[in-house]
Amino acid sequence: MKRLLAASLLLAGSIGIACYQDDTLHPGLIAPTNVLLTDDPFPFDTVGSVNIYIGKIEGSTQFDTSGSGSWVEIAAPKKSFDLLTLQQGTTALLGGQPIGAGQYVAIRMTIDVDKSSIQYKGGADAVVQWPYPGHGEIALYALVEQPLAVSTTAGAEIVIDFDVGRSFLYNLTRNKDFFMLPVLRAVNSAATGSIAGVVTAPDIEGNPTPVQNANITVYGGDPSRSSATWYVLATGRTDAQGHYTVAFLPTGTWIVRFEQPDLPGLDPVIAPNVVVAAGGTTPLSVFLPRAGAGGAFINIAGPDTVGYGGTIVLVAAVGDSNQIPEQNPQVTWSSRDTSIALVLQDSGFSADSLSRATILGRGVGRAWIVATSGALRDSVSIEVVSVAPSNPVASVTLVPPSLTVAVNDSGQFTAELRDSAGNLLTNRQVSWSLTDSTGVADLVWWSGTTALVYGRNHGTTHLRAASESKFKDATITVP
Repeated sequence: MKRLLAASLLLAGSIGIACYQDDTLHPGLIAPTNVLLTDDPFPFDTVGSVNIYIGKIEGSTQFDTSGSGSWVEIAAPKKSFDLLTLQQGTTALLGGQPIGAGQYVAIRMTIDVDKSSIQYKGGADAVVQWPYPGHGEIALYALVEQPLAVSTTAGAEIVIDFDVGRSFLYNLTRNKDFFMLPVLRAVNSAATGSIAGVVTAPDIEGNPTPVQNANITVYGGDPSRSSATWYVLATGRTDAQGHYTVAFLPTGTWIVRFEQPDLPGLDPVIAPNVVVAAGGTTPLSVFLPRAGAGGAFINIAGPDTVGYGGTIVLVAAVGDSNQIPEQNPQVTWSSRDTSIALVLQDSGFSADSLSRATILGRGVGRAWIVATSGALRDSVSIEVVSVAPSNPVASVTLVPPSLTVAVNDSGQFTAELRDSAGNLLTNRQVSWSLTDSTGVADLVWWSGTTALVYGRNHGTTHLRAASESKFKDATITVP
C-alpha cells in the first residue's frame, strides 16, 4: 500500500529564543539574517520532486494574524526549491537581510503556487489542490513554540520546519491528487539538536535486518499520560539502510515513536524520555519486534487522515499464540462514530494474509475505527479533514478567549470560524496545539472545532486553533 509519509522544510536566520512574552519591537538592526532550507525524506515512492516557489519569509511581533498585522521581511529568495533534494538535516541557503530587534512570535512564508509543483518520477505533473484561492501567492503560517528574540548584538538562525508529509495528503478525496494542509513550525537552530540511528526488525530467522520507510515521530507531552494528549513536534523516516536523522529539534525531553506503517506484523516502539541537547546528536537505534509481545495479536496499520467525502484503506494483521500471522484472518471492522467515519467495505482477508477495510469520511472530526478477531481487538483514531472551500476562513474566534483550570481539572474550548461576510463556517479543518512545552497543561482531546485541555502544573500556557491561513491563541492559566 502506497502511503505519503512525513518530510520537513527548514528556514534558518539570525534570531534567538526568549521566554514566552509579547515584548515590543526595540530599535536597532542586527547582521543580515541568513535563511536556509532543508527537508526530511519524502517517502512516496512514485514522486520525483516537490518544487515549492518561495517568494519571501516574514516575521511579526504580534500573536494575532487575523488582521493585517505588522510584518518584517527576513528573506526574499524568489526561486523554486526541490524539497526532495534536502534530506536528513541538509539545508539550502534562501537569503537574508538585516531585521529589527525584538520578540518575533509569528513567522509566515509566501509561496507562489502557480510556480510550484509535484512531479512524478516519469516527469508528469501531479494534481495539487492548493489552499484557497488555489492560484497565485499564498501565505503559510508557522507555529512558533517559543518566541524568536532578535538582539542588536548577537545573531542566530531561524529554522522553519515544513512538514511535507503532513502538509500534502494524497488521494484524500479519491481523485488521486495531493491536497495541501500546510504544517510549519519555527525554531532557533542554535538551540536545537538531532536524533539519529538505525531501525531494524527480525527477518525469518529472527536476525536484525534494516527497515526501510519506517516512520519516526517526535512528540511533546507526558509519557505517563495517554498518547492522545501528546502533540507532534517533528517527523522523519528511514532510508534503504534503515538510517534516519530528525534534525533541528528544540532542546528538551521528547517522546519518539518508531513504526513501519506498511508492516502491521511489527509492533511500534516508543522511547519515552529522549533528551536532546543544543548542538548535539542523540543516538537512538531501535529494534521493531514482531507484534503480539510473545502471544496472539491483532494490529491495524494505514493512513490516519481522510478527506471529507473521501476514502482510505486500513489493513490488519492477526497472529496466533506463536506470533505466526494467520493465513485467512477473520476480522470484523466497525466505527465508534459513524457520523464522522464509516466502514464502507470490509474486504475480509487477502492473499497477503491481511484484512482490509475501506473507511469513508462523513464529517469533519475524529473517530475510532475498531478491528476485532475473536477475543482480540485493536483500534486507531482517524481524522476526517475538510477539502478545498469556495470561501476561505477570514477569522478564528476562541470561546472562551481565556480559561482558568485547576490542577487535575479540565476545560473545553470551541473555535468559531467565519468568512469575510461574518458567516459561520462548518465542516472546516481545525488544527489544535499548545504553543509551548512548559508542561502547564495537556491537550487531551480535539475533534473538529472542539478541544479539551487538562491542567497539570501551576503556570500559564497558550492554546492555538488554526484553520487554513488564520489562527487564534487563548491563554490557559493553572492557578
